[in-house]
Amino acid sequence: MAGVIHEKIGYAHIKERRMTQYRVPCCGNRFVGEFVPFYYCPRSPMLFTINKGNAAKPAGCQTDIIHLVSNVGRAIEVGPTWAISDGNAGAGYTSFDNTLVALASLEWDIIHSNNWAGEVRRNKKSAEFLVADFFPWQGIDTVACHNSQIADRVSKLLTGQVQAPNVVVRTDWYYQ
Repeated sequence: MAGVIHEKIGYAHIKERRMTQYRVPCCGNRFVGEFVPFYYCPRSPMLFTINKGNAAKPAGCQTDIIHLVSNVGRAIEVGPTWAISDGNAGAGYTSFDNTLVALASLEWDIIHSNNWAGEVRRNKKSAEFLVADFFPWQGIDTVACHNSQIADRVSKLLTGQVQAPNVVVRTDWYYQ
């Protein structure tokens, strides 16, 4: 899309580790970094780190970051190879499964809470849905924004798109 600025916002060393160290056994033993990751909750740990100014970005910069939202059913339709992690997919003790039964074993009370205290809790809250290789734009059904100014900018960028997702303001998906 013309006028869209793409910026890498994650730590390079974590991305490298996901490409070289951690594998998804249920999907041909591919590296975690070969998958497009989705959290089940907003306010990811990386968003927290970025907003605190700990990732070579100024403190408070989360307002320019948008959430691309899909759902498990849609993700399975567009991505034939997928996996569910029971925690942070970039941790050495995380388990993976590629059956929907795995969704029932996730710690949903932790995933939906605002509490990140404790390493076990942080890991469980960071559970991911992983789609191999690529996630098409048509799989996104919502773009959640920090405020109405960002939502207006996103809406203008999406003008004329055949399958434009809904654009919403969700301040509760960001850190205060």
